[in-house]
Amino acid sequence: KKNRFATVFWYLTDVDEGGHTVFPRAGGLPPVMSHSDCSKGLKVKPQKGKVIIFYSLDASGAMDPLSLHGACPVIGESDVKWAANKWIWNAPMGFVRD
Repeated sequence: KKNRFATVFWYLTDVDEGGHTVFPRAGGLPPVMSHSDCSKGLKVKPQKGKVIIFYSLDASGAMDPLSLHGACPVIGESDVKWAANKWIWNAPMGFVRD
């Protein structure tokens, strides 16, 4: 089944407060009750030039529920978060012509 295999995520700006990427199930933590809770799991602080890579599928090709991730709100009034991502798929995408 076609799915996103991995994500490469670039932080393009520094953020002083907030703006973390959060992985609430990292390390095998239990399912979260609220997707707006940024207090649990692994948090990655946005820093210009930092790149993170994470997998959405496990070694067997099944969805990895521990890869659940989200963006925490930027708190600083003068802060702006810019980022870019590249999705790597496990099969060719139909919208790309040869």
